Amino acid sequence: MGYTHIFWDWNGTLIDDLDCSMKAVNCILAKRGREPITKEQYYAYIDTPIKRFYDHLFDFTDITMDDIMYEFNYFYRQNIHTFPLMDGAQKVLDELDKAGYVQIILSSSSNEMIIPFAEKTGVIGYFDHILGSSDNLVLGKIERAVSFIKENRINPENCVLIGDTLHDFDTAQAIGCFCILIPNGHQSRADLLSTGAAVVDDIKLVPDFLKKGI
Repeated sequence: MGYTHIFWDWNGTLIDDLDCSMKAVNCILAKRGREPITKEQYYAYIDTPIKRFYDHLFDFTDITMDDIMYEFNYFYRQNIHTFPLMDGAQKVLDELDKAGYVQIILSSSSNEMIIPFAEKTGVIGYFDHILGSSDNLVLGKIERAVSFIKENRINPENCVLIGDTLHDFDTAQAIGCFCILIPNGHQSRADLLSTGAAVVDDIKLVPDFLKKGI
């Protein structure tokens, strides 16, 4: 199909941070004397914009989204150093780099969270661009992707977006590119299959999937 550009989601796709994110959410709840949520609840509640997720957990007459995001990022940063890249991610990035793909991080997370971890894990050199948010409010992923493609005059049909959520699928739809979803992150396999997108069960299978000429 002549794919040239790969947009990688970060959280839950390249970095194995589901448990870290759940731990941060549960720390916010514990701070207020609330019971922790389970992985099943996390999968059931996760949504975009992220406020819809927290609508299940908090009364917004008592807490603001600014408070939640500040606390989430505080607890997340306390624990993320103990969580790795997805198993096989670095090898996949290396293989696709050698194959000549332009690889781009497209994330709702801020660059100030992505870049230090990408440097620490030794993968930052594989990316030609890092399109994280400019703040910690996880906003504007679709808008940033669409603007980037227009500004760089990239044919969307030459692009693949690889992610782990329904929002990644929506982003691919907005771009007009092919989408691969991997069910090892922040959304259940059943939810991902409901999109009709290609679902690849492990990141290590991505290079062979691309070689088959999707």
